[in-house]
Amino acid sequence: MKFSIIIANYNYERFVGKAIDSALAIRWPDVEVIVVDDGSTDQSRQVIAAYGDRVLPILQKNAGQLIACNVGFAKATGDWIIFLDADDLLDPSIAEEVARVSTPRTSKVQFLMERIDSDGRPTGSCFPTYTPPPTPEKISDWAVRLTTYSTPPGSGNVYARAFLDKIFPLDNACGDAPDSELVTAAPFFGDVVTVEKPLVKYRVHGGNDSNLFAKEGQFAREVARGYARFLYSQRIAQTVGIDIPDATFRKNLHVLQHRIPSVTLSPALHPLPWDNKYQVLKDTLTTTFTFDAMSRKHRVVLLAWSILTLLAPKPIARKLIQLRFSH
Repeated sequence: MKFSIIIANYNYERFVGKAIDSALAIRWPDVEVIVVDDGSTDQSRQVIAAYGDRVLPILQKNAGQLIACNVGFAKATGDWIIFLDADDLLDPSIAEEVARVSTPRTSKVQFLMERIDSDGRPTGSCFPTYTPPPTPEKISDWAVRLTTYSTPPGSGNVYARAFLDKIFPLDNACGDAPDSELVTAAPFFGDVVTVEKPLVKYRVHGGNDSNLFAKEGQFAREVARGYARFLYSQRIAQTVGIDIPDATFRKNLHVLQHRIPSVTLSPALHPLPWDNKYQVLKDTLTTTFTFDAMSRKHRVVLLAWSILTLLAPKPIARKLIQLRFSH
């Protein structure tokens, strides 16, 4: 088994060296590290060059993360692929864990991610929450019935090349975030195996794409991404003979969590013309009791938060949203 670590970097000179160090420190005899610099204008390329032939550098004009990952994958020769965000860190034992739990049917192995601050200090929390870790069969069921499942973002996943060969090169069906297509498609082409260990460090800082309070309209963007992932799920499912009804989108409690702040804080930017507070409340009430991809306790807490947020005056709703989505 060979592991390929693909790091797509754009203007992360402060972090990219540490990401490369973590990839080079993996305890496995056959690892290649590919660093695609996507037209950085800071000192990133000097940082990458300092590693010499220990990494394969690819320097391109700025084209976006998705293109950078396509370019990196085209050069990768590994049996298992990790798309490591340039501000995240891998645990040295991650390859050993993949070898321990994977089978020929495995399309993806996913882990917990430990949050660290911009200086690399642990914040004391991990995500996602698996209670208990779902079986591959359960994840496949959720992917078809709910078009979602509990999954970490980019760096928290290791993909089998046999699976990736079926969907690469990626298009922009889900926007420029490649992990949206990868995590969505994985259950339709094999087993998704969950390891309840924090084997990736997720760096939280002001420049994170996941910072939903960076500017107005971020929640609307997440709703648009969620709908794009749903359409992509329908498309991928059809390739393996599965039909997913349009109404399934409204059963996605993960997207509902973003629909609520979107219609509350920026209704003019909300991307779903048929949606409003009444529809979101109706969908939340009906979905909370059937969405078994989330623990019952979590669903009850979320239901209470949803009702309070939708019915509260906007200043109080804003505080409730900040409480829910602040790391």
